[in-house]
Amino acid sequence: MFPTLCKIGPLTVHSYGLMMALGFLTSLYFIQREARRAGLDPNVVADLAFWVLLLGLAGARVLHIIMFSDSYSWNDPIGWIAVWRGGLVFQGGPPPAILFGYWYLKRRNMSFWKTVDVGFPYLALGHAFGRIGCFLNGCCYGLPTSLPWGIRFPRVPFDVGQDATGSPPFLDHVQRFSKISMNDQWSLPMHPTQLYEFLALIAICVSLLLLRKYWHPFQGFTMPVYFILYGLWRFFNEYLRGDHNPTHVLALSDQQIFSLAFAVLSVVLFFVLKRFQSTKSNL
Repeated sequence: MFPTLCKIGPLTVHSYGLMMALGFLTSLYFIQREARRAGLDPNVVADLAFWVLLLGLAGARVLHIIMFSDSYSWNDPIGWIAVWRGGLVFQGGPPPAILFGYWYLKRRNMSFWKTVDVGFPYLALGHAFGRIGCFLNGCCYGLPTSLPWGIRFPRVPFDVGQDATGSPPFLDHVQRFSKISMNDQWSLPMHPTQLYEFLALIAICVSLLLLRKYWHPFQGFTMPVYFILYGLWRFFNEYLRGDHNPTHVLALSDQQIFSLAFAVLSVVLFFVLKRFQSTKSNL
């Protein structure tokens, strides 16, 4: 667990922020390469990616603030915008980012749905980098497990100049399980849910690339398929999470509700797009 990787003078390099930056730059490289091959302007794609990143982060942060309002205080105003520390809810990002992307590409006379198929597989890749950031940051952790690949988080993160009283997973276990106390150095073994998501997102990226190459039923299909696959996976992975996501409907966490909603709406979008483009091609 390395929330802070290093400090260079007044600059602090946070692992979560660094992994988000690496994910963005890696995805952008592949998206621009694909854009050139598809006859799209890579410079327009790069400009769009910058704004999509900002709007996506803003939307994901706002939803996190709504869901975890107790974690924010006006006594720490920087904390409201410090996304490099963590604190994002993925489902808040796509709506503003997609709406802006549609408007932006229409203004540039570029095909929105063609651009979607170029970019969405690599959005899953960038998202996967973010999950490594979660792992290093110690957030989004799982439930205790006896499986051989269960991981333990340290009492105090391995940080440069770290003086925290305890990492979130460790403190959570101290409060909930009598077998762990502040005299221990490690949490109980737990599901590495962050790494599960990393592997799932890499699989989604590869799947979308293969489907685009060998199937490609219509332009823009990668968007609904991405949200269907991720929504179903995230719904399942939430059963293994131990970081107390809010629950308001039955026994399902809010994240599970969001994931199901995204998956269902994406199934509808898939068939609407398929029918629309089929009708359009027959005119």
